[in-house]
Amino acid sequence: MNRSMRRGLLLVLAVLLGLPATRLAAAPAVSAPAEDGPNLLQNPGFESPFGKQCCQTDLNTYAANTPIDEVQVAHGWLGWWLVPGQDPAHPGACDTQGCLAWHRPEWREANCGGPCADRIRSGGNAQKYFTFFSTHDAGMYQTVGAIAPGARLRFSIYMQGWSTHSDYGPSSGQSSMGMRVGIDPLGGTDPFSANVIWSPIVDTYDAFGLYTVEATARAGAVTVFTRSNPTYGFQHNDIYLDDASLVVVGATGSSGAGGNAPPPPPGPTATTVPGFAYVVQRGDNYYRIARRFGVTPQSIYQANNVTNPNLLYIGTVLIIPGVAGPVVANTPPPAPGPAPTATLAPSQLPGAFAYVVQRGDNLYRLSIRFGTTIARIKQLNNLTADIIYIGQTLIIAP
Repeated sequence: MNRSMRRGLLLVLAVLLGLPATRLAAAPAVSAPAEDGPNLLQNPGFESPFGKQCCQTDLNTYAANTPIDEVQVAHGWLGWWLVPGQDPAHPGACDTQGCLAWHRPEWREANCGGPCADRIRSGGNAQKYFTFFSTHDAGMYQTVGAIAPGARLRFSIYMQGWSTHSDYGPSSGQSSMGMRVGIDPLGGTDPFSANVIWSPIVDTYDAFGLYTVEATARAGAVTVFTRSNPTYGFQHNDIYLDDASLVVVGATGSSGAGGNAPPPPPGPTATTVPGFAYVVQRGDNYYRIARRFGVTPQSIYQANNVTNPNLLYIGTVLIIPGVAGPVVANTPPPAPGPAPTATLAPSQLPGAFAYVVQRGDNLYRLSIRFGTTIARIKQLNNLTADIIYIGQTLIIAP
């Protein structure tokens, strides 16, 4: 009987007996794959000790530099997350129909006894993080130094998701967990940076799957990321991580599944809106810049003719409208044309179509899915707030 047949029989037996299939199907205690060279990661197996990550940001409640009790990570690793409640598209709590709540996950060790699923692929421990009756955009990262620029690197890690509205049993009902891995070849630690090279999204439920991405180092350090972004806010949205590997697989130009980030295209063309000229720094995104200068992301999009708010490159010069500083133009902006309304048929707008809002949708997700912007969707549909409802018909257009 070959290995695949034995594995299949074990999985069937696990289901019949109600046992956790991941433990029956566990692989040998090795970090994989490492055959191409030494593993450059610290604590690739997420072994103990685990510690609380710093720091609490609510200084009205906590003293400065207070560790976060709910974020307990294996040494060598850090958790990252999209901060809920910082913009209307990611509310931390919901009080309207169709609203999807976003939470910071809790990070824990997988081997914590009866209360935990105890899903470990090899060794004595693994990393777990989860949200409860909510969704998240989060993961883990580690920066590795002493990298030769031009080295071709492969990051691999085993991940599994568990998503259900039940207290026990297999995953069911989730549309996608958004599971993927990435490398920042410049060593940055911002998962939302355009520099990060991401693998395709592939969901693996209730069993460990191998996730891999390759990139060529462009600096003396690189950062590896994991990421998950569940579609629905189920009772359990859990992610388990084990057996990571970062190895050198060749020099510049080596073949592989990943790719290098292309050279940044020219930055957005500024309009004649007066304001402060700001040079984008590492770690910036439109939301952070807008918050820093007390303006809205939409005003920055408009002032700079931004067509894709998900792309922003280091060194780009942005106009921050209405902010004191070097005046880059004094000519008033051109008067905007009449805004299309939702009464227009999709055929009257080039590339437009009607979309019926589904469970789990919000303006941010729709803008990403259809390659448009939140501001454009609101404009086309005469929306004055960022709230949409299941069953609502929206016009989507470039």
